Amino acid sequence: MRSRRVRGTSLIETLVVIAVGGIIATLAIKLLHQSHLNARQAQDWLELQTGVTRLETQLRQDLREAVEVKLPDDQTLVIQQQGSLVSYTNKIGLVERAAKSQDSDHVQREGFRIPKTRVVISQDEPQQVRVLIEANHGLPSSEKYVIQQAIGRRP
Repeated sequence: MRSRRVRGTSLIETLVVIAVGGIIATLAIKLLHQSHLNARQAQDWLELQTGVTRLETQLRQDLREAVEVKLPDDQTLVIQQQGSLVSYTNKIGLVERAAKSQDSDHVQREGFRIPKTRVVISQDEPQQVRVLIEANHGLPSSEKYVIQQAIGRRP
């Protein structure tokens, strides 16, 4: 009599391969998810840095050219310049700058994206404006940026 050779895989071998494949797939999905979160955090940080830098440059320039400054509330700054009116309004994740020339009705708008932040505009001293930008407000990893600028050009 001849002996039969079994040429296939048993049910247990198949289940072991499926279990190992499932573990590998689960780990790959976790790794992919974590890398996606890290990329999103890096993108938010880059947008925050770029937005704060652009906002600081433009705000300083506008305040140097200011004749008068008004703060209707801690989220709005109105700057009267020679021949124009500029306002900064804090919206969630965005500070909007609107400039209107006295010669025309056209309003030029520009946005500074600063995600996940709290922005407070104040005027502690009569001739100085202070903008506090707190990223990740209330979290242990929060960062604070302070922009202080005198109003008008100093002699």
